[in-house]
Amino acid sequence: MTYRHAAFRKLALSAILLAIPAGSAFAQDVTAVAERLKALATGQGIALGWSAVSGDASKMVLEGVTVKGAGETDATAIGDVTLSGISTKGGGYVVDTLTTAPFTMAEQGVSVDISPFVVKGLSIPAADAADPMSSFTMYQSASLDSLSVKMGGKTAFALQGVAGSVTPPDGTSAMQFSGAVQKFTTDLSLIEDQSVKSYIDGLGYSQLDGNIKISGSWQPTDGRWSMSQYDIAINDVGTLGMTLDLGGMTPGFVKTVNELSTKMAEAPEGADTSAQQAQLMGMLQDATFHGASLKFSDDSLTDRAVKLVAMLQGAQPADVVTMAKAAIPFAMMQFQMGELAGTITPAVNAFLDNPKSIEITATPPAPVTFAKISEVSMATPGDSAATTNAIWSLLEIKVNANQ
Repeated sequence: MTYRHAAFRKLALSAILLAIPAGSAFAQDVTAVAERLKALATGQGIALGWSAVSGDASKMVLEGVTVKGAGETDATAIGDVTLSGISTKGGGYVVDTLTTAPFTMAEQGVSVDISPFVVKGLSIPAADAADPMSSFTMYQSASLDSLSVKMGGKTAFALQGVAGSVTPPDGTSAMQFSGAVQKFTTDLSLIEDQSVKSYIDGLGYSQLDGNIKISGSWQPTDGRWSMSQYDIAINDVGTLGMTLDLGGMTPGFVKTVNELSTKMAEAPEGADTSAQQAQLMGMLQDATFHGASLKFSDDSLTDRAVKLVAMLQGAQPADVVTMAKAAIPFAMMQFQMGELAGTITPAVNAFLDNPKSIEITATPPAPVTFAKISEVSMATPGDSAATTNAIWSLLEIKVNANQ
């Protein structure tokens, strides 16, 4: 599977350009704009190259663009990138439309096809702008019609209708962001591991399809970052929904984390990166945790799993549920979580009786620094049960079913 992993890494690298499509510069010629693009990408751990730059101040083309991530040996060629409708604003630029060329890659039986990626309303601040957001590019909307990965002539994975939008921060108003994948599909029949394939077949799945929805906000002034929705819905399986609310994610924090991560990734194999790791961990100590949740809403997966286990054991589905409910308290005691059984067991039992949804939430009454979380987690190193209970109490973790 090594060649497949390599192919997917190259796909990921080619997609990075989409997230950092341009940089800022005072110069009015396209060469200066291109060089600023390269400098900004370098700051994000991405090495950009091209064979030529053509066009003028209103429309320019980066020809033969290549992209390489930190720590990678080979660059990936992604073709031409066009910036059109360029105008100046506050010493920087506003780009009406950025478009990549269609991307195709084939290697050792794996082929990847990506339609043009289109970004609208790209704002490129001046290089020396006082605004702390000057290290980041903003855009109004972005879209990708399709992406497919084929193996042996069969579509293993595909995306359709990828879209995102951003409302930049304005004074005291936080930046709002949202994204969606209208449809994704994956062919499970291509799985080669027969032991895994037998279980998938037993569940009755040969292909999965679904959609993704994301939304959230970021306030640069105080670093409050909230992902209010991250839902992955798979038809006839269920929906996995996540939320996360953090503090301290200021532009300076994000920039420094990127720089440290890039240094560690680019360090030669075997090099000492302990200083960067220590600095990174020190920075994370000041970040704050406000809340998080993980919720699974069932759409037949639980019923399928119970029936599969019943078939394998030669039992009835109702008997499997009864055995599972009886095993939960013993499992919790084995993992030294007996004191939490009163919180977890009723919710799991309710879900097994009527599988609609089950959710884990962490909602501390006040923000908790990661330094405090680290302190509590290391307070009783020889007593995992005490540590688990202390973390659950600190973050006020709860498990609820069918709510």
